[in-house]
Amino acid sequence: MENNLEVADAIEKNDLNKAYDGYCKKILSNKQILARIMKECVAEYRDIPVEKIPSYIENDPQLNVSVEDETDKIQGRNIEDKSVHGAEIKYDILFDAKLPNSDENERIGLFINIEAQNSNNNGYPLTSRAVYYCSRLLAKQKNMQGGFQNSEFQNLKKVYSIWIVMNPSKAMEGVFNEYTISERCLRKKYHIPKTDYDKLSIVMIYLNKEYDINDDKHDLTEMLYILFQADMPAEDKKYQLSENYGIMMTRAIDKEMTGVCNLSQGIMDKGIEKGLEKGRAEGLTEGRVEMAIDNVRSLMKEMNKTLSEAMQILKIDESIQPEVEKAVKALTQSI
Repeated sequence: MENNLEVADAIEKNDLNKAYDGYCKKILSNKQILARIMKECVAEYRDIPVEKIPSYIENDPQLNVSVEDETDKIQGRNIEDKSVHGAEIKYDILFDAKLPNSDENERIGLFINIEAQNSNNNGYPLTSRAVYYCSRLLAKQKNMQGGFQNSEFQNLKKVYSIWIVMNPSKAMEGVFNEYTISERCLRKKYHIPKTDYDKLSIVMIYLNKEYDINDDKHDLTEMLYILFQADMPAEDKKYQLSENYGIMMTRAIDKEMTGVCNLSQGIMDKGIEKGLEKGRAEGLTEGRVEMAIDNVRSLMKEMNKTLSEAMQILKIDESIQPEVEKAVKALTQSI
């Protein structure tokens, strides 16, 4: 019996974290969010106004996104890389982009990979893993759609791998580094065109534990902190993103921000480190009926759970279960 409970608890934790991870990836795949990441991390777009960058993503202009529009996400490339037998990779996010001032016939100028990591305590250097990812993205271009054929290495596209670490070690907090290929003349001075060797760039972003969101900096790392780490209600996050970063609250962003905030109550790693049970008790059993309703609905939709299963997984306090059940049923019927 005890073993069965341990297995159930492991599945439960996995389901909840999968749901949270899914929301994070959906947010990062939004073109408005990607545009701000590319503005600061991808040199080729540094001089492009942020509102124009979405038009270069997947060669699919999306400049005037309305609140009714849910097409402001990338389609993305296949995240499963099986090009090396026995060494499959699953990228978090992988997409292509057109270069500014490129030829009209050139549809793809860059391949961009974005990875979201909870911490840098993985038993290996994340930067080494990023180097490997870039190498795979370069190698797989040969004879692939959008890549190059035979020995036409002049058509090799540059690749970016951008890593966002949510909860880094103390020493790594606030680090924002880039790693590239550079030229060094060891004897005779001769400069080969940079475009011949500038084929990969790794950007490592380690968020701070805290930011002063009331200051006037409003940079990328602060935006990422608000998106994924700040302990504030979804409505406050959406206000900050709209007011200070010019991000229009489309239905897609609105839904995903609410989902992240709901699932983060008691199931994010901060809560897990203090004890998952304590997080649930503090987050969901203090009479916070409205938050419990949102959590239950999110879990039902994202993990395809029944109302009863969702309340059981989230351990909704028995004293508020009838009210939560009534509200969820009413909302479900009204949709």
